[in-house]
Amino acid sequence: MHSKWQLWDFLQSYPKGSFNDLKGKIVLQAFEPLALRLMKDHLLAGVEDKPKHLAGSDLTLNWLEDEFQSLGLFGNTTSYIINNPDEMNSACKDFLLRDDLLLEDRRLAFAFYSDSPYLKKMMKTTVSSVVLEAPRFWEMDKLIDFLSRFFRLPLDLEAKKLIMQAVEHELSSLYDVFRLIKLNYPEKASIGVKDVEGLIDQERLDQFALATDLAKKKYSVFFDRLLSVNFDFERLRFILSFLQGHFVRVADPSYLEGKARLSQYDKEILALSQGWTREEIKHLLLLLQNWEMDCKMKNSNLQSELRQAYLQSLKGAWKPDKHTV
Repeated sequence: MHSKWQLWDFLQSYPKGSFNDLKGKIVLQAFEPLALRLMKDHLLAGVEDKPKHLAGSDLTLNWLEDEFQSLGLFGNTTSYIINNPDEMNSACKDFLLRDDLLLEDRRLAFAFYSDSPYLKKMMKTTVSSVVLEAPRFWEMDKLIDFLSRFFRLPLDLEAKKLIMQAVEHELSSLYDVFRLIKLNYPEKASIGVKDVEGLIDQERLDQFALATDLAKKKYSVFFDRLLSVNFDFERLRFILSFLQGHFVRVADPSYLEGKARLSQYDKEILALSQGWTREEIKHLLLLLQNWEMDCKMKNSNLQSELRQAYLQSLKGAWKPDKHTV
């Protein structure tokens, strides 16, 4: 079964927790990483025997042959989702296109968030695919209405209009704004334009400016800006989550290839991606994840660690790879 959806129709209409209803080799494709994550979360919701997630870059031909071409001592029963399959080496890619893989009642899903020649080849060898298409420019109001329902936010019409005018028309930017509104108004019965105005200004200051400072490796400016607001674990956790999503896009801007017109944010992602190696971004993402975990645990040492990092950055002595394992 092959199907194409808009995000709002998929999450409202496609059976929740239905990953195990799919059979054999499966293609999961979305127009950007966040949409792909939402798709996988929806398909796996409530599934008891969840598949294991693998990174395409970590796979070897020997492991694939052992797992899908021979029967293990106790049989092969585990299902898998291969993320970023375009990063597999050519031998692994060729092997997984074969039609004689031992899958039995298992599922082997390939999670793509951009078009590629390998995706086209894989689509020809699968019996199931779920594809999320990017919203058209005239469908932004539907996307905003969907996010209002998704976050259970009672925004009035004027608040929605402001978001439409002030925020980049892409899922990740809109999603981050709605998360910020939910964080500030978790139980409010009605949210108006004045409630949203200040948050959008704050969103731009605390997130996009921070992301730009960090992406340009202006570390002292980044920490100065980060520490200039009142220290709050929930607010900081939200910012760190945003930064991780931002740098995933900097690491691999190939999701932009299918866009007919690039926004200013898209152009910045492309420019910033030239200044980072994959290894540097790996170290940075590990550090951001550790800080986010500290926020969740309300680690009292985190604020001191950030201040120390700021002091080191003023001397030009701070780099992400010096602070990760």
